[in-house]
Amino acid sequence: MVLLRLIRFGRRLRARRSLGFCLVACVMAFSILGNAVCFYVFDRSVNPDVTFGDAVWYSVISVTTIGYGDFSAQTLGARLGTVVFIVIVGLSSFSVFLGMVIDGVSSRVSKGKRGILRIMAQDHVLIVNFPREARVRQIIEEIRSDPEHHGVEIVVISDQITELPFLIDNVLFVRGSPHDPETYKRAMAKKARMAIVLSRDYSDPNSDAVAAAAVSVIASIEDQIHIVAECLDDAHRSLFKSVRCDAIVSGFSIAGNLLAQEIHDPGISRMIEVLTSNREGATLFSTKVADGATGGYSDLAMRLLDHGVNLIAVNRANESLTDLASIQPASGDSVIYASRQRYTWQQLTAMT
Repeated sequence: MVLLRLIRFGRRLRARRSLGFCLVACVMAFSILGNAVCFYVFDRSVNPDVTFGDAVWYSVISVTTIGYGDFSAQTLGARLGTVVFIVIVGLSSFSVFLGMVIDGVSSRVSKGKRGILRIMAQDHVLIVNFPREARVRQIIEEIRSDPEHHGVEIVVISDQITELPFLIDNVLFVRGSPHDPETYKRAMAKKARMAIVLSRDYSDPNSDAVAAAAVSVIASIEDQIHIVAECLDDAHRSLFKSVRCDAIVSGFSIAGNLLAQEIHDPGISRMIEVLTSNREGATLFSTKVADGATGGYSDLAMRLLDHGVNLIAVNRANESLTDLASIQPASGDSVIYASRQRYTWQQLTAMT
């Protein structure tokens, strides 16, 4: 009967996990301290060298059933204390406590895999939507291939999957609607450095509207986060321009351009593939031009060639200018260049 009641009591405690955990921990602490006091008071008469710290050590080792034997109860009072506080109270409370700890850890691991926990991350990258596993894995690999983002925490947000189909270090999962602000709270969006919003479904013509809505929610939560969105149809770019989106990437439009270009000039698609990948060869980088910069871009481009840096274009407002001979530095410019590493404007000008 007693055993059955203990089992039922343990089940009730597990149902109310936080309260039960505190209660069991208090009972276990009571048993350890109670036995330590008995051991110290009674056995000190036969062993004056025993300290209260020794008594606590003896109690802890006893309640965990390890029992090194370096201390043992000698007097009747200390032995009765061990029977009451350790055998009757301590061992049962320790078993329940250990079971609750294991259940709690297992539950958190399971909930983490299913994306229903609030994550603990900072300065991380959000990837919103999960159109295809290969697509998401490719983006993760490209992000991590950049030396400045190597090892950065990445949080995948989606309601299209129940758990991540792959296991990659520092890649976390938050399951929820990309249109629900609560989802982004669990993903710690306020502390994220950037967000990549993918199309929900490449076969769904409404995917652009869904992605644009997700961009709007993210921007409303954190106005400093850098947002890049994927757009399937160029005709839908206005959807993203109506919300705060820092960059729009039209994958299918770019692919179409490359297909046509490759027909006329074979090899260009391979060159673009290398330049836009962080995993091989030189990569494209952008750097903000310092205010008050002087001199022409064409002269700078010629001098940078000796250092393995190819200045390709200048971004000004919404334009990308490639005729470097006809433009001078202006406030707000960004230079686009191909190199094996990223440089600041000061480092680029110092090379010349």
